[in-house]
Amino acid sequence: MTSASQQPANPQGKGLVPVLDALNALKPWISEQKSGEAILRDFCLSTLVLSAQFDFRVVPGRSYYLYRKSAGWQLSLISPEEWGDRCPGAWVASCDLRADMTWGVALASHIGDDPELVAALESHLRGFLARIDGADSLEAALPLYERQLPYQQRMMATALSSSLQTSLLMSGLSGQSGQELLGGNALRRLLLPGE
Repeated sequence: MTSASQQPANPQGKGLVPVLDALNALKPWISEQKSGEAILRDFCLSTLVLSAQFDFRVVPGRSYYLYRKSAGWQLSLISPEEWGDRCPGAWVASCDLRADMTWGVALASHIGDDPELVAALESHLRGFLARIDGADSLEAALPLYERQLPYQQRMMATALSSSLQTSLLMSGLSGQSGQELLGGNALRRLLLPGE
């Protein structure tokens, strides 16, 4: 009889298989050539969605809804209409995961009427700009592995990084800094008017 200490702890790799399956499911289906501005916009909006709380597996081709709660952002499968009076917070946007693992975000029309929502979005944009300003290249700013993120968000961040790296390479923008891609602060003015 062999003791438990002599047997491999995980002889069949059972813990590894679900993680590999999750990563394979999140590989970008397509990647495309994009402008520097489009890559930065996709990166910024995708990090907004990935900073939200959610504990379900997201898939391309399905709509999700972003809400602002007092404690932060929340991504939900349920629309504001379906929530009715039980809405978890202020509705911010409809979000769609694209086939290239970036997020399309359509802001709600009432955003400009809510100073708290505007301030929260501006705070996210300032944090994003600080992240890319502090990196030598945009690739260095990508969220390749973000230990502090919950599992689903960490998987999505890895998929996003892979997609954006491919888009940068295909677009001939690999190795450029966020400042170079901002093109003379045009995007900064677009995202943060009044600065």
